[in-house]
Order: sequence, then C-alpha cells, then structure tokens
Amino acid sequence: MNYVTKPITEKTSSLYDYVKQCELLGFKNNKTLKAMKWDWCLEQGGMWHATYDNETILSITGIHPFKDGYRALFRGAQLFPRKVKGLNRYQMQSWGIYAHLPLQIEYASGKPLYITTNAKNDESGRMNRIHNSFAQMAKGGMVDYISDQQIYHTKQSIWKLNNDKYFEIRKRYED
Repeated sequence: MNYVTKPITEKTSSLYDYVKQCELLGFKNNKTLKAMKWDWCLEQGGMWHATYDNETILSITGIHPFKDGYRALFRGAQLFPRKVKGLNRYQMQSWGIYAHLPLQIEYASGKPLYITTNAKNDESGRMNRIHNSFAQMAKGGMVDYISDQQIYHTKQSIWKLNNDKYFEIRKRYED
C-alpha cells in the first residue's frame, strides 16, 4: 500500500467517493460535503488534509481559525485505522492524529492548535471513545483540557495540543 497525506482543496471524484463511503458507514458529519462544512472551512481561511492509498481517500480532517489559533482535526473521519504495533493510548492509529497533525501544525505557523471532542449526542459511541481517549492523552501531556463550551450549537470539550509532547510521542509510532 502506498499511503500519502497532503492538502486537498479541490472537489475531485476521490472526494465524492470518500463522502459516499462515509454515508454508507453512518458518519453523519462526513456524509456530504455540506455536512462536512467543506466550503465553510476553506472560506474561513482553513484547509483540508487527506490521506490516500493511491487515488482512494482513506481519511480527511480540516483545520480552521479558532480562538487565538486554529481548530485542528475538524470533521475528521477515516474509513479504516492506521496499523500500529502494541498498545496505543495516543490514538496513533488515527490517520488524522498521526499523519494530518504534522501538516496542520505547519499550517498554523506557530499559533496554538485546539482539538474539540463531543461526548454528548453520540448515538454511535465512536465520539464517546474519542473523547475518553483525549482524557487519557491529557494524562500523558499530549493535550491539555481547556474547558467545555458551546461551539456551533454543540457542547464540546476543548483540548490544546502540546506540539513538543505530540512529536515526542509520535516518534514512538513511526513506521
């Protein structure tokens, strides 16, 4: 398999195939470009990043201006996880956390990166697991819990990324 992660701004057939797969998997926030807020993210001065296997998109996350920095991993979803060896409490099986965050840190040009999780209103249980993972990441110092706030009509937890600790931890999971 030939995995590559890069910025994506164009609406390609690969992108439409990806959202179709997300809809089939029941990913409500990624089932259409409108649900993903594709155009909104770009209009705000944001960017999208995608991991591909050849021409097939496996994962997408966005980044957009937020507070005094940027909100990373926005509307992130993956069709299947990245393979990792051993136990992993830092979500390095996530293409977004492993492969997109370095590009999003670069995009933020030294400004703080925030990641939000939603532990409420989750019928699938996926977001609850991700939220709980971030609480564990905070114990390891990769993120700091900031607060719970209403963000675009949804109560979310805000986490601030510790870039240095992130890269230290990520190094353990490099291929």
